Amino acid sequence: MTAPFVLPDFSKPVLLAKFFRALGDPTRLRILEAVMDKERNVTELVKITDAPQGRVSSHLTCLRWCGYVTARQEGRNVFYRMTDHRVRALIEMASGLVGENADRIRTCTVIDRSTARRRGARRVRVRR
Repeated sequence: MTAPFVLPDFSKPVLLAKFFRALGDPTRLRILEAVMDKERNVTELVKITDAPQGRVSSHLTCLRWCGYVTARQEGRNVFYRMTDHRVRALIEMASGLVGENADRIRTCTVIDRSTARRRGARRVRVRR
């Protein structure tokens, strides 16, 4: 996929931050984990993520645009799979780091405040 418009000239740190923001949503991570080993269609992903179809489709658009997943159409179904095995390795490595630092991550309030500010909310609702 190529952008149909002129792209801003972001610095490497800004692009890297965008890369990680794409991984910073629990639903997108559930989708990526679901398509690591097996192609899945939207119906399957809705069941796996327990998210509404529209939200799953929006996240798939983001993941596809950013190059995390690719799509293959078969009749009326579109199947998604992980594009690059390095994303799997990154998620697995991050899971290990989270396991070792879970208490610290849980108690970090700086990230919660910046998320709430971006959303215009006072409190962030955490889905467990």
